[in-house]
Amino acid sequence: MPRILQSRRPVENSGRSVGAPALFAGFPPEVQAEFRNRALRRNFKAGQFLQHRGDDADGFWIVDKGQVKCGHQDAQGNMHVLFILGPGDSFGELACLGQFERVLDIEALGKVEMLWVSEKIFSEVLGRSPEFARQMLKILAKQLQEALDNLLVFRNMPAAKRLAQRLLAFAADREPPVKLGIRQQELAELIGVSRMTIASALAELEKRGLVTRHYGHLVVEDPVALKRWMKS
Repeated sequence: MPRILQSRRPVENSGRSVGAPALFAGFPPEVQAEFRNRALRRNFKAGQFLQHRGDDADGFWIVDKGQVKCGHQDAQGNMHVLFILGPGDSFGELACLGQFERVLDIEALGKVEMLWVSEKIFSEVLGRSPEFARQMLKILAKQLQEALDNLLVFRNMPAAKRLAQRLLAFAADREPPVKLGIRQQELAELIGVSRMTIASALAELEKRGLVTRHYGHLVVEDPVALKRWMKS
């Protein structure tokens, strides 16, 4: 039987499933401050959609508190998650710059506080700062490289190691043990497997002492050991 421990306090959702920085996180501090000062603040409840595939790109979002999941909702209403973003992350800049329709559905994962930056404000700031534009290109290059790496790795990696890769992204540079307030369903969607497969993968990691499952969250006990095992 899996060891599921009780926890009275819910763990705050604050992690992210990707390693490359979001555009906003790489902006100069003064640019970040200007966007925050001029942005419109909005709150969303769990399950609410911030945008849908095909929407007009008239601005971009910054995650201030909480998490959002990004992916594609099929005709049956099932969400196929590609990645999860947390505080300081942003999305929608590329569609805004290219003036094309949104390509992802974005859903609130629990309560979230968001900042909305209009296309007008984005263009004003971008237009007067060549250094800002160069920094954006560097971040986009990192994002593209990570996307290509994931495509190559995920083709041949078993479920438990794919799960380990995602957990390491969530843990990032946080001091262990790292508490992650993410459900098995979200993890299953992230790596494209069933909940049964995720449960089996988690059991394998727990047996190795790399993670501990609790009620409503899990703990990455030793990210260094988890990374070592993933690459073995």
